[in-house]
Amino acid sequence: MNHPNINNVYKGPDSMAKYFDPDFQPLLPLVEIPQSLNPLRGDNVRIYAKMMTILPAQNVKALPALNMLEKGYTESKRTIVECSSGSTVTSLSMASRALYQNPDVHAYVSNKIDQSRLRTLQFFGLQVHLYSGPQQPEISDARGEIAKLRKRAEASSNIASPKSSKTNKAQNPDSHVRWTGPQLLKQLPEINIFGAGMGSAGCVTGTGLYLKEHKPSVKVVGICNATGDSIPGPRPYPLLFSSKFAWAKVVDKVEEVNSIESYRLSMLLSREGLICGPSSGMALAGLLQFLQEAKNKGNLQQYADESSGEISCAFLCCDLPYQYLDDYFKKLGEDEFHPIINRSLLSLDTYGYDSKWLLDLQGALKLLSMGGDVLSPDLLIEEYIEFLPRHLCNSGQTYLLDLRSADDFKESHLSMAINLPLTSLTKEAESPFDNLQVLEAQWMELQSKFEEEPLKSKLSASIAVVVIFYTGDTSRMATSILRRYEIKAYAVRTGMPAMVPAENVKKTAIQD
Repeated sequence: MNHPNINNVYKGPDSMAKYFDPDFQPLLPLVEIPQSLNPLRGDNVRIYAKMMTILPAQNVKALPALNMLEKGYTESKRTIVECSSGSTVTSLSMASRALYQNPDVHAYVSNKIDQSRLRTLQFFGLQVHLYSGPQQPEISDARGEIAKLRKRAEASSNIASPKSSKTNKAQNPDSHVRWTGPQLLKQLPEINIFGAGMGSAGCVTGTGLYLKEHKPSVKVVGICNATGDSIPGPRPYPLLFSSKFAWAKVVDKVEEVNSIESYRLSMLLSREGLICGPSSGMALAGLLQFLQEAKNKGNLQQYADESSGEISCAFLCCDLPYQYLDDYFKKLGEDEFHPIINRSLLSLDTYGYDSKWLLDLQGALKLLSMGGDVLSPDLLIEEYIEFLPRHLCNSGQTYLLDLRSADDFKESHLSMAINLPLTSLTKEAESPFDNLQVLEAQWMELQSKFEEEPLKSKLSASIAVVVIFYTGDTSRMATSILRRYEIKAYAVRTGMPAMVPAENVKKTAIQD
């Protein structure tokens, strides 16, 4: 197995083709899982994860996709059609672009698919066609979508359906004979047990064939999901018999695994840094199930290496978890996840903030003078002209929105101020950003006040609104809400105490 690209660099006009070529890449990582996830480590069992997610398409289907295209579709750029909603068709799409600059790939998927997976297909540039009927059509069903696509491909030289093609049916397992098996044996020559999930069963068939040919003592464990308990990718045991691959001749034991344990182990592997999806967790769960059963029967050591006494096992991490995140929370209990602190903030203070909406004393006074009463000239600084938005110099009204209590407003206020007292708090109150109860009270009251049509219409017609309160943080939150209504609002950075210097309160800026 020759790997010329030691530095993992891909250059030139064929850089993408090289990047997708496993023979031009370093070996995919083989990582021993942490002892915390291996309950049989004390029994001399070592378990390794083969990280197929490091492939360019980030899933195991990249290998059969590449093999299918290389072996059968090099002669022309044909329309590629596949009945797939996940890894297979996205891998075909990427490999088709990388090898042949052909983006004409179509995914035929069930109308029962969830929106996030549809968007994933669209994100990767696939043309999506929906079909009705059974969600997972049988390969052998002449009325099913797979058979329909195969007939279309057979009837036209311009259409290819690699996965369902009769002449191409062996390319899935062959890709693992070509790449996965040789890599595993080179990295772990002491391997005793190999486990993999079974969907089409091409992966376990090809890898198992290679391992058994070169090390007949290797035991192959095929892992599937329990009937009626689906996991994305794999199939339940009864459906495996529709597969055309010779998995039954290779697999020594089939293990059925429930979805909850699969999702849990996937999550735990990911938390340790071996990021993988539910079918990968299923593979580990099935392997552990096989080993535990052997231990319970007292024959675990029959699989051990004679020289070291260790049992070396490997399983494939075939997928990533991200597109299934909602399912993890549906499958697993709340106690599997740390609670979100201050969860109520998800519905409070939800609008944006921008430092451009903050003004200091001079900036606020400059802005107010442009739209209304001209204040004391000695408080206006010329250098702030460039800081302020040019369009505010147009004629019109600029309002000062004073959120203090009615009594404090009556005692002193700026000439163009509108009083909108916040009854929820006093001037001794904490910043809303420091106290959740304070924030909730202010947020709810401000939302209510700003939704009142007369006030909203008046402020919307203004050039700008400057907001003041006892604290600058309350003004900032009010500004955030006003901006949500497309009102050009600004907040005084430090609140009312900074608005007017004490010596100028009775002289210029305050009216009785």
